[in-house]
Amino acid sequence: MNRAERFLVFASPVGVFALWEALAHLGWIDVRILPPPSAVAVTMVVMFREEGLLDHTGATALRFLVGMAVGVVPGVLLGLTMGIFRWFRAFANPLVALFYPIPRIALFPLVLILVGLNETSNIIMIALGPFFTMLISAMYSVLNIDRIYRDVAENFETGPRHLYTMVTLPAAMPTLMGGLRISVGLGLLGTVAVEFLVGESGIGHVIWNSWQVLSLQRSMAGLVVSAVFGFAVYLSMDLLERYLVPWQQKSTAA
Repeated sequence: MNRAERFLVFASPVGVFALWEALAHLGWIDVRILPPPSAVAVTMVVMFREEGLLDHTGATALRFLVGMAVGVVPGVLLGLTMGIFRWFRAFANPLVALFYPIPRIALFPLVLILVGLNETSNIIMIALGPFFTMLISAMYSVLNIDRIYRDVAENFETGPRHLYTMVTLPAAMPTLMGGLRISVGLGLLGTVAVEFLVGESGIGHVIWNSWQVLSLQRSMAGLVVSAVFGFAVYLSMDLLERYLVPWQQKSTAA
């Protein structure tokens, strides 16, 4: 990413906030419903100083990261296995087709009954979206790998461990990075949704409590913090991709 691209990455969000501020001052936006960014920024400073907004952000970040790990790692492993072994795909694919379309929030009462009202149930709910996304992405990325790579590995009598780590995973990695970007949004969505329902901490808890008492500026402050957090995590995928898939960067530049 060159200097001009880096500038545009940060200029775009700044432009959105500037437009929002200008429309508010021109009276084209009802500030009682949608406070301008300047008012929201002042509220955020107060909340960081006096209401523990930083602690709530940390709680959300921790839930998000743990939920992503719990969902992404098994999702990738199962997806690779389904892509490599036809018999396992024939067994597992109907189960994926059965459970994947179910709305995640509809499973929450069942998870609460099985696990209880605790942090474990929150992590499970957060992990469901990334799990299915990465499973499906991994499976279809393996199915689209050129067969010649598998044939060469079999001719060299490659064992199962190396078939995963040295052949299949590197070939599937570019597609997996796309699935991981989608999973970031789903993971943050699941985190905030869980905090809406049962959380006693976190950004979702702040947004929902503020809405219940009709404190729109506090609610918007929580929304902006969650947006900035998601923005930072999404951009970090570029750095992760540059580390995990360096050959993809070279081919793109060429």
